[in-house]
Amino acid sequence: IGPGLLCNLVGFVYPAYASFKAIESEGKEDDTQWLTYWVVYAIFNIVETFADVILFWFPFYYSLKFGFLIWLFLPSIRGAQYLYNTIILPFFTVQEKRFNDAVQD
Repeated sequence: IGPGLLCNLVGFVYPAYASFKAIESEGKEDDTQWLTYWVVYAIFNIVETFADVILFWFPFYYSLKFGFLIWLFLPSIRGAQYLYNTIILPFFTVQEKRFNDAVQD
């Protein structure tokens, strides 16, 4: 298994399973946790797509990516919620009208 495939498995398999469990649970908190993860993961993938040409050359990139993905979804750490609340939410709040206008056109 290559490092890229391993990172994709880590980024998808456990979070998909946990998302399934969250959908089937009674509470809303776990739904929010996993929706937040998927938003952060999607943005990370978009950024990575454009930066991959450069990032690929960094030593231990896939090891760092592997650790980052685990940090994002571990329930005890909730890194995705941290990134969402400190970076993504403020950015989208400021740009919300632009995004709404672009989607409606």
